[in-house]
Amino acid sequence: MSMHLKNSQTQYGLIARVLHWSSVAMLLTLIAVASQFADKDPGPEKSGLISQHASIGMLLLILMLARLTWRNLNPNPIHSYSIKTWQKLVAISLHRSIYLIIMTQCVLGILMLLTSGEAIHFFGLFELPPLLERAHPIHQTVLGIHYLISVMIYPLFAVHITAAIYHQIFGLVEDH
Repeated sequence: MSMHLKNSQTQYGLIARVLHWSSVAMLLTLIAVASQFADKDPGPEKSGLISQHASIGMLLLILMLARLTWRNLNPNPIHSYSIKTWQKLVAISLHRSIYLIIMTQCVLGILMLLTSGEAIHFFGLFELPPLLERAHPIHQTVLGIHYLISVMIYPLFAVHITAAIYHQIFGLVEDH
């Protein structure tokens, strides 16, 4: 059985799979880079990590928008799965939640940096100037929300990964 570029009614295509696994790789990279922030004192090394994190976050936002566009232009194979209706609804809701929370997190990260008083450097290719002066009160609010969402992402991923493993091990349950 060959894999097509586009989704079919029963399976995800190559492009959807590449977009999915590319976003997973970016998310894991973002988490790895962000986990190093706490260990660093303010300075060039921490600024470099933040710049790298921001650049990858902007790329992830572009990738997620591409995924969302691709998803809307292709059939969703989940509708063909032989699983209970409630499982389909949960899966669709979970996917939508993951898309929403990741894209919101990316936008908040960009907004957080734009309100920090510092320019955002995109992989050294170009720079976005700050919107507000240093230490603006909006910055602290956005920073708090960005952190809160980063914590909320983990349970969503855990449910998604658990369901994927479950269906790989036990297959799809017949609808009755």
